[in-house]
Amino acid sequence: MRYRLPLLLLLSVFLFTSCQTITRSRTELGIPESRVYFSFDDGPSARGDTTAQLLDVLKKYQIRAVFCLLGENARRYPDLVKRIYEEGHIIVNHGYKDKWASKMDEDEFRNNIVLGEEAIIAALGFNPNPGLYRPHGGFYNSKQEKILVDEGYTIVPVTVRVYDSIDTAMTRKKVARKIVRILERQGGGIVLLHDERGSLSGHKARHEKKTRGPYNRSWIPEAVEEIIVVLLSKGFILDDPITYF
Repeated sequence: MRYRLPLLLLLSVFLFTSCQTITRSRTELGIPESRVYFSFDDGPSARGDTTAQLLDVLKKYQIRAVFCLLGENARRYPDLVKRIYEEGHIIVNHGYKDKWASKMDEDEFRNNIVLGEEAIIAALGFNPNPGLYRPHGGFYNSKQEKILVDEGYTIVPVTVRVYDSIDTAMTRKKVARKIVRILERQGGGIVLLHDERGSLSGHKARHEKKTRGPYNRSWIPEAVEEIIVVLLSKGFILDDPITYF
């Protein structure tokens, strides 16, 4: 029993170091200074018209973004998938279900990618074939990376993560300010936000019922507009992701 804690610590270190993260630096990714790209995970969502309102905000400022869609949500809201595509945004395969990629074995991981792609194709009626994928949870391992190569996918990275998926409308302004501060410090980059919430410690049913809980993402469009206004005032270029991805 006395060796239990050290062994658990060693196991945790091994699991962490064996995983790779989607988080990179702006310079590592070769993103020009003052350029900002928006990306949104886990959508689309009709809950509170979140994705529709987000698209309205982006259209207002003529900004194109990256939407990393969960297949199960793409099947649920095909009209939103079509609108995302028709308004010029990049669609990324985020897998089919909301289980973290790092917790899947190789067969489950491959199947999740395939099903995610099939759901996007079913929603659009054709294959947009961007060849882009972002692992759910933001971590993956070398074996999964090989699967992605075999399937013809490139991982979509991020430079700014504030873990907004656990935030609520009560912390909207705090989230917006934090993102701006990080972008100023980094000189630009790729922002990750969520227009839907995937999983939350296995208690989805309980948390979904809370109108002010993290499953309510209806505050995201307003937060994004606040970020956009500040970034434009500071001289940042909210660039078209097609020029980078």
